[in-house]
Amino acid sequence: MSDEPEHADTESDEPTGAPLDDLFAVVEQRKQTLPEDSYTASLLTHERGQNAALEKFGEESTEFVLAAKDGDRDEMAHEAADVVYHMLVVLAIHDMTLADLRAELADRQG
Repeated sequence: MSDEPEHADTESDEPTGAPLDDLFAVVEQRKQTLPEDSYTASLLTHERGQNAALEKFGEESTEFVLAAKDGDRDEMAHEAADVVYHMLVVLAIHDMTLADLRAELADRQG
């Protein structure tokens, strides 16, 4: 299964230049179309429900912590990207958006 988003599947089919927005747009597009060869779609439709995505989020979080503990910057970047991707999938499962996340972050800035 491949799901390495080259660009967002938005109305214009052009990337926004904001990687987080582009990635979330791909997650949302996969949620709508559920392509058979999509890793994202497989997480969204897994027989164990959200638990599959949550377990992957936990696994990737642990891998990030271990990379940080080892001081491996390349691996930290790789695992951080995996953590963010799986977090976005979980947000999509719960019909949340990046606007929800941005609002919470803005609230914390005071």
